[in-house]
Amino acid sequence: MTKLPDGGDGALVLVLAGEFDSGTMAPFRRALAEARAARAVRTIIDVSGVTYADSGLLRLLVQAHHRLPRFTVAGPLPPQLRRLLEVSGVAATLRITPDVEAARRA
Repeated sequence: MTKLPDGGDGALVLVLAGEFDSGTMAPFRRALAEARAARAVRTIIDVSGVTYADSGLLRLLVQAHHRLPRFTVAGPLPPQLRRLLEVSGVAATLRITPDVEAARRA
C-alpha cells in the first residue's frame, strides 16, 4: 500500500497493490484509521493493482465507506475484485469510479 502525495485538493489517496487477506491487511487498516483521525476531507482507494482480495478487504472498504466522508473506490477494478464486490452486494453500496482522476472530480 502506498500513500500518494497531496494533489492540492485535500484528497488522501491510498494505492493498493498485490494480495489482501488477513495476513496483509494491517497497513491498510492503519492508514484508514489515520485518515479518520486526521479528518481527511476525501479518501480515495485505488484498487487497480489488487491481484487478490478476500472478505477482510470488503469489510474494511465497507467500514471506511461508513466512517470517512466522501469515500471513493477508484478502478479500474481487477476482475477478481469486481466479482467479489458484485457477488457480495458491496458494489451497490460503495462509490466506485473508473480511476483516481474521476474520483478526484466526484
